[in-house]
Amino acid sequence: MAAEKKHFVCVVCPVGCEIDVVHDGGKIISMEGNKCEKSEEFVLQELIEPMRILTTTIRIDGSRWPVIPVRTDKAVPKRLFPLMMRRLRRAKLQAPVNMLDVVARDVLHTGANIIATRTVRRE
Repeated sequence: MAAEKKHFVCVVCPVGCEIDVVHDGGKIISMEGNKCEKSEEFVLQELIEPMRILTTTIRIDGSRWPVIPVRTDKAVPKRLFPLMMRRLRRAKLQAPVNMLDVVARDVLHTGANIIATRTVRRE
C-alpha cells in the first residue's frame, strides 16, 4: 500500500489539535501538529476503526414527550451507526424511565448498552 496523507482534528481533549498524518494503512509514518501523546492514540484508532458515542432519541409512550434522549454507554464503531439507528428507530419505550436506565443491552454485540440521558415521568 502506498503512503497516504490525512488530516485530523483530535477530539480527545479541548485543545483540538489539527494533525497532518502520513500513513501506510494502520502504520503512522509521520505526524505533525499534535501537542500530546493522546492524539497519536486517537489518530491510530481513527485509521484502524473510528469509534464514537452514538446519541439519538427513542419513541416513548405514556409521557408528555414523544421521545427520550439516549446514548451508548461507550464508544462503538462508527460504521455500525446506520444499522444501530435502524434498530433503534423501531424501538418504543414505556414511561417512566430514569436517567441512566439501560434501555437496550449489548447493541449489535458491541458490548455497548443504550442508556437514557433524561428522566421521563409517566403522565
